[in-house]
Amino acid sequence: MIGPTDQVAFVVPCRNEARFIGGLLDALTAQTRPPDEVVIVDDGSTDGTAAVVEEWTREHLELVVRVVPGPARRPAGAMNAGIRATNAETIVRCDGHSLPAPDYVDQCVRTLVTAGNNAIVGGLWEVSPGADSTMAAAVAAVVSHPLGSGGAAYRQGGAGRDVETVPFGAYPRSLWEALKGYDETLAVNEDFDFNYRARRAGYRVVFDPAIRAAYFARPTLGALKRQYRRYGFWKRQMLRKDSRALHRRQIPAILLAPWLVLTVLAVLLVPGLAQAALALIYPLGVAAGGLWISVVRGVNPIAAILALATVHIAWSAGFWSRVRPYANMGSAFHDR
Repeated sequence: MIGPTDQVAFVVPCRNEARFIGGLLDALTAQTRPPDEVVIVDDGSTDGTAAVVEEWTREHLELVVRVVPGPARRPAGAMNAGIRATNAETIVRCDGHSLPAPDYVDQCVRTLVTAGNNAIVGGLWEVSPGADSTMAAAVAAVVSHPLGSGGAAYRQGGAGRDVETVPFGAYPRSLWEALKGYDETLAVNEDFDFNYRARRAGYRVVFDPAIRAAYFARPTLGALKRQYRRYGFWKRQMLRKDSRALHRRQIPAILLAPWLVLTVLAVLLVPGLAQAALALIYPLGVAAGGLWISVVRGVNPIAAILALATVHIAWSAGFWSRVRPYANMGSAFHDR
C-alpha cells in the first residue's frame, strides 16, 4: 500500500527541452514535498538538454537529479528506461515542457494514499501559450477548450472523479510492473494506452483537480498540425490493438476528413444548392466555433478559427493517413 513516506521518483522523458528543463527543475526544488529523486531521460536530444541539466545540478545540490539515456526517441521507451533506473516505490511523471504547481508532488502522493495501490492519479493542465504571439495565444485557447480538446477532464477541470485518462500520471511502481510497462510500439498516445490497459485490468484512473501543472502549447500552426496529425495517426494504431479504445467523442473527428472530401467532390461533380449547403456545414461550424472561443478566451478571432480547423483536420487526416514509416510522421516528443 502506498504510504506518505515512500520514496518518490519524478521521471521526466524528454528530447530537445533545453528551453524548458531548467524551469521544470526550479519548480521541483520549490515543491512542498520535493521528490526523493529526479530521473531525466534524455532521449536523443540535439539541443544540449543534458548539458543544461548538468549545469543546473552543479548549482543546486538540494535535489538529487540523474540523467539517463533513452533507448528509442519515443516517450514510452524513455519512461520505461527512467523507471528501471530507480528503485522508488512511487512514480510521478511530468514532461520537460511543463511546469508543476508547488504542491504537485504532495498532491499526487496524497491522492495516491487515498486511492490505494489500485490507481493512477493525475490532475489539471493549465494550458499556457508556447510563445509570446497572437497565434500562440489562440492555439492555447483552442486546445484547452472543449471544441478543440473534445472535453477531456484534465483540460477542462471539474470535480475529482474516475476518468478515462489523465496527463502524465502518478502511480505505484507495482502497477507499472503489473502492466509490464509502457507499450514501446506506440510512438504517441502511450500514456492513454497505459491508462486504458490499467482500467481494463481493474485499476482506477483518478482525476484530482488539486493536482495542477502548466503545459506549454504549440506556438505555431505548423507545429500544431504536426502534433495533431501524429495524434490521429497513432490513435488508429491503438485501435488496431483494441477497437474498444475508441471514445464516442472521437467519432466526429474520424468522420471529418471523409466528409470534407465527399462534399467537395459532390460540389465539383454535381453542382447544386444542396451540395453547396453540405460543403459549407463544416466551414461555417468551425468559423462559429472559433469566433466563440475568441470571445470567451479573449484571443484573435482569425487565429482561433485557423487553430481550431488545424486541430480538427490534422487529427482526422492523420487517422486516415497510410504513411507507415514513423520517420515520416515527425518526432514523437512534444506529443501533447
